[in-house]
Amino acid sequence: MTKILVTLANSHFGTLAINSLLKKVPAKDIIGTVRDLSKGAKLREKGIEIRVGDYTKPETLKEAFKGVKKILFISSIPNEKYPRQNQHKNVIEAAKSCGVEFIVYTSFIHCDENTSALSLDHKYTEKLIKESGIKYTICRNNWYFENDALIWKKCGLEGKKLYNPLGKQKIGYALRREYAEAAALALTISNPKPIYELAGKPVTFEEVGEALKKVSKKDFQIVNVSKEEFAGKLKEDGYPPEFIGMWSFMINDYANGCLNFGSNDFSEILGRNPTSLESSLEEVLKE
Repeated sequence: MTKILVTLANSHFGTLAINSLLKKVPAKDIIGTVRDLSKGAKLREKGIEIRVGDYTKPETLKEAFKGVKKILFISSIPNEKYPRQNQHKNVIEAAKSCGVEFIVYTSFIHCDENTSALSLDHKYTEKLIKESGIKYTICRNNWYFENDALIWKKCGLEGKKLYNPLGKQKIGYALRREYAEAAALALTISNPKPIYELAGKPVTFEEVGEALKKVSKKDFQIVNVSKEEFAGKLKEDGYPPEFIGMWSFMINDYANGCLNFGSNDFSEILGRNPTSLESSLEEVLKE
């Protein structure tokens, strides 16, 4: 049987992808890589073989990819000490040297035309994959509902104000588990497309807020603020600095429509519509 390997297997995305794969293939045919073997204990309990695979250490990747035909290549987090482009190049070169036949890569929505700074590393990685000669499917993912879970929980559980710095601009949110399910399906279905643009139905912050009121039964205020005011409002309400920093980095992308993409590809690969806005918010509030 074809061995399927999932990189960053102990990450949120990697674990969700493996859970989806387990519905399609036996555990004995799934391999997960982690940077530290101790991080793979829970996956090992499910019958998954765990190998060391560190994007910053090419020798570990070449050892981990031995005997593997298909890889779910989960993109890494930007890293100033070891640039993400270098990390991703290590993965692709190791895959080539080990005879990997098929790669599914988690990219960024419409990264070939997207003006977001987040798209640059993904453009580079997609180019390397296409030039590698390895067959591929690229899953270009839009934003996760979970990325802004702190906001949904502050408002939906604590009744804090929802500050809207985006006006009528929209974001194509979807659940992380459904992006992971799509990636797993790309590894197991016959003849997947080379590229899937994956996104939920684009919604405004105000639309999310109104849906959140319904599911949480909290009648919080939705307050329009400027982009410049937003970080200060988050600080006043006790959001952690790293979350405020993420929003400060991304706010222009949000406001300029870099995440305002929908998609029919999600329904196509899942075989159903993505989870609705209200049901997605209910799920996030319970996590």
